[in-house]
Amino acid sequence: MKSKAAILYEPNAPLVIEEIEIDPPQAGELLVKMSATGICHSDLHVIQGDWPVPMPTVLGHEGAGVVEQVGEGVTRFNKGDHVILTFLPACGHCQWCHRGKPNLCDLGALLLSGKMLDGSSRIKTAGGGELNHWLFISTFSEYSVVPELSAVKVAGDVPLEKVCLLGCGATTGFGAAWRTVQVGPGDSVLVVGAGGLGLNTIQAAAISGASKIIAVDIHEEKLVLAKKFGATHTIVNNHDVTAVVGQVMELTEGVGADYGFEVVGEDTDETIAIAFNGTVKGGTTVIVGVAKADTPGIPVSPFVLPLFAKTVKGTLFGNAQFQYDIPKLVGLYMEGKMKIDELIGQELTLEQVNKGFDDMRAGNKVARSVIRFD
Repeated sequence: MKSKAAILYEPNAPLVIEEIEIDPPQAGELLVKMSATGICHSDLHVIQGDWPVPMPTVLGHEGAGVVEQVGEGVTRFNKGDHVILTFLPACGHCQWCHRGKPNLCDLGALLLSGKMLDGSSRIKTAGGGELNHWLFISTFSEYSVVPELSAVKVAGDVPLEKVCLLGCGATTGFGAAWRTVQVGPGDSVLVVGAGGLGLNTIQAAAISGASKIIAVDIHEEKLVLAKKFGATHTIVNNHDVTAVVGQVMELTEGVGADYGFEVVGEDTDETIAIAFNGTVKGGTTVIVGVAKADTPGIPVSPFVLPLFAKTVKGTLFGNAQFQYDIPKLVGLYMEGKMKIDELIGQELTLEQVNKGFDDMRAGNKVARSVIRFD
């Protein structure tokens, strides 16, 4: 079948909107008619050449839509089901899935291959040239073939144009505080970066009962939004690590926050240094933002780390158990307890996808852009 899609042919070039050809879903796969997809910073990393992936590729990995067709052997989904897509399929039987860590499933080894789980592609250019998938789901397309393991069913009355953000950024940010370290009542939290991920880390900390939530960002506009998501204090990052950490110390009685989160993924020396040095003795610093593939070692002192008994952790998809957690987050949203609408700064058409990335580069315009297909 034919579908309009946004294709990246080479790094540092605009995405090209073209008609592509999509093969039918194979065993264990779904054909999904996309309703909406978020524009995520991970896609920008690929556009900028920060991550080595095969091209040309159809980007997008934060989407939701309606099942149009099911492949052989699919029993959990039917045509007409509403689904949120996740870029991390989980097999359910590897050692990581058995350990309750589906975000580390062995299928993730194929994540950047550009292929489906069987090693082949379902998408071609109009002229027949093979295209690469992005994170198995390629949501910058009117239709997409995806593994059934990447789909989470939701009720028909859930607004897909909102909850599509749970396919990556919202769940990752929320899960960092909720799953990775389990922020609890009375804890103090430092969040460096108040973009789409950081705002969800902030609101997860607020929902979990944190007493002090400090947001740090270079853009004052984002700090205003951070307060709406639950930040109790804000600090403008003036690129002086010592000064910013000093303000954190003033707000935490001179000891630092129980948990520090770095949720930027760019210029990480500075932002990780703020998060780490702003964390209390014995506290935990969580690296949420994913940096360029060739980023050197992080600025964590091997003197301070053991002497102050600090912990530094990474988190993938917020350590979410997505088949369980995404429906729970949908429930929180539908009950008015989780903010998602407020994350969306603008809705765009697929033809405006490059504008969405331009606005992301500007940094202070929107927390999240969403592409609507319907």
